[in-house]
Amino acid sequence: MNTLRRRLGVVVHDIRRGRHIEAYVLFLLGLVLVGLGQFDLVDSRRLLQFTVAALAFLVFRTAAPSEPVPVSADDVLHRREDLGPLRTLLEHARDLRVYGPTAINVLAGADDLKRMILQRGGTVRFVVLDPSREAVTDAAVQLDDNLDLELALRGSLRTLRRLEGMAGFEFRRLPFNPGFSLLIVNGDTPDGTLVVEFHGFGDHTINERMHLLLTRRTSPQWYDYWLCRFEAVWEASLPGSTGSASGDADPEAAPR
Repeated sequence: MNTLRRRLGVVVHDIRRGRHIEAYVLFLLGLVLVGLGQFDLVDSRRLLQFTVAALAFLVFRTAAPSEPVPVSADDVLHRREDLGPLRTLLEHARDLRVYGPTAINVLAGADDLKRMILQRGGTVRFVVLDPSREAVTDAAVQLDDNLDLELALRGSLRTLRRLEGMAGFEFRRLPFNPGFSLLIVNGDTPDGTLVVEFHGFGDHTINERMHLLLTRRTSPQWYDYWLCRFEAVWEASLPGSTGSASGDADPEAAPR
């Protein structure tokens, strides 16, 4: 049933964009003629003529040079839910790099990060916002208004500090929000995958944001571009557990 739904979705997608219309018309016409033939409303000669015409069309389409397929923005830009569960992306991860203002959605699966990557000898690097008042205030104006950014960031920093002692794990803090988030799986390998999440302005929910999925195989130029953007963010960031950019001690790190 799921396979049929997916196939119907492909057909609807093609028709909306004017793709393969002749093939779909021939298919439907063939179904109609076969149905009429069952009730002897179409003679066998007509059915034979249609069959020969359909075969001739298929041969022509096979031999004819293919036309460039028009690409819609919807073919490359996605919503977050279109990308599927995070665990699917991490299934074969050996190296994970993440930047997000809080990265709270990725850190919600911290146990998966430990079990699926770090405990298998992999590497994980996170960058989140610095908890300084200026950085948080500026980012809160831009980001969706249904999240308490300061509270979420404090929770993320607690999780990051628990992971910090594990081999292969590092995190840093960025004093400003660059307007995008990044998630990179196996970044330096031929099978690398990269997700760019563009931050809008005044979004109501995180699901409204635009997501771009890139792989090294299909888009090497832009894949390498965004991979370098993460490294630039990493170099511009502050060490993970040494307090905020303003020089104040992080209240979550203070002894109690």
